[in-house]
Amino acid sequence: SRVQIEEVVAGHRISVSERGFDMHWKTRRQLVVSLGVGLALGAQSASAVDKSHVEKRYHTQFDLYLSSREAYDLKTSLADEVLFIDVRSRQEIHYTGIADQVDANIPYRMDTLNWRTKKDGVRGTFRTRVNPDFADAVMNALQSRELDHKSPVILMCGAASRAAFAASALAKAGFEQVYIQVEGFEGVKAKSGKHKGKRSVVAGWKYEGLPWSYDLLTEKMYFNFDPKNQLVPAASIK
Repeated sequence: SRVQIEEVVAGHRISVSERGFDMHWKTRRQLVVSLGVGLALGAQSASAVDKSHVEKRYHTQFDLYLSSREAYDLKTSLADEVLFIDVRSRQEIHYTGIADQVDANIPYRMDTLNWRTKKDGVRGTFRTRVNPDFADAVMNALQSRELDHKSPVILMCGAASRAAFAASALAKAGFEQVYIQVEGFEGVKAKSGKHKGKRSVVAGWKYEGLPWSYDLLTEKMYFNFDPKNQLVPAASIK
């Protein structure tokens, strides 16, 4: 017997044939999603941005790189099959905004109250620490959407560096298809011109005019996916 299965993905109709047996639903779904990713990106390969155009420090084990607009296209084309994670801190999304298409804010690094003075002895910054529950939280986010570690995940940070480190953490945890958005939400700082030192004037999600907002939706916040599920009052943080 022959059964013809048809799925519509990224505006294209995809047919999958079965001969003499029923294909497991998850296997069929993964096949359709893999085909859909290629169609959504409109590229010859699964990675829309060529590795040679990505700074070496941003390279990952997956070698899957997207521009801001490609990340937008992939997520909007396969909304229910792709998980889009903003790995910036909670403070960053509060003060600089978050992309509308992001499914969850799961920080790769967490802010602390520890101060680090810079070499000039005058300026400084608050130290951050790696979130030890990052991979588990991403898995929780996937499972909440009936996805798994084989499903496509897009990571975005401010400019790309944290997304690369976060992708490495997911590789070690056994995830199989992790993209990083290499331009970031605000992009790198301008190196010259009247906007020298400023962000969102060179590249990035905001620069491309893609949808974003200062509004933070409860369902997208980290506490929904935190394996410890603890909201720590500010007064108790040491």
